Amino acid sequence: MPILRRLIPLFGFSSLALPSGAFAWQPPAGSPPGWHSTWVQTVDRVEVFVHADGDRSFGEAQAGLYFRVDAPAQDGRLWVYDPLGDTWAWLAQAGTVAVAAPTPDDVAASAHALDPREYLYQQAPDLAPRLDCIISGESGWKPWQQNVRTRAAGLAQFVPSTWAATPEGKQGLSPFEPLANIDAAIWLARTRGWTQWQVYSEGACR
Repeated sequence: MPILRRLIPLFGFSSLALPSGAFAWQPPAGSPPGWHSTWVQTVDRVEVFVHADGDRSFGEAQAGLYFRVDAPAQDGRLWVYDPLGDTWAWLAQAGTVAVAAPTPDDVAASAHALDPREYLYQQAPDLAPRLDCIISGESGWKPWQQNVRTRAAGLAQFVPSTWAATPEGKQGLSPFEPLANIDAAIWLARTRGWTQWQVYSEGACR
């Protein structure tokens, strides 16, 4: 669902239909001279705002969506272009990660991205209740969470050496990618057991 759908009746912007062939991104709007756009992807629900400051909001963007950053950050918000809705707005920077420019297929697939918890229960219903508890204790279901001391990262809080040993780590994926982190957590639980997580070792999630 285009995350800025509420913007259409307010400003009269038209919706963008994703083409089946070549895709031409819309040019930046409101970018400073010489600005080189970058891309981010949401790793959690992120609030979308009308302005760089203030509380007027369009609602939330779901996890897994792509946005092009068309100006420097201000007050923790990014001026972004939403290719699904063909609109611009201010996006809270927390809950996003920098990514390479997506392909049209990437953008189309992101519209149907699953909620990470739903994905967990879909992929491993036998392990999901315990992993749900572990992830809640380790990161509070915050995909961007990182332990400053151990550098454990992502939903299931993988330390770098453990992440590098997972199939997802070997593919070069980031531990901050929610679905990749969940896939790795499922693999780790099946291959190495529950004691890999501190919350379990301390007696929780039994």
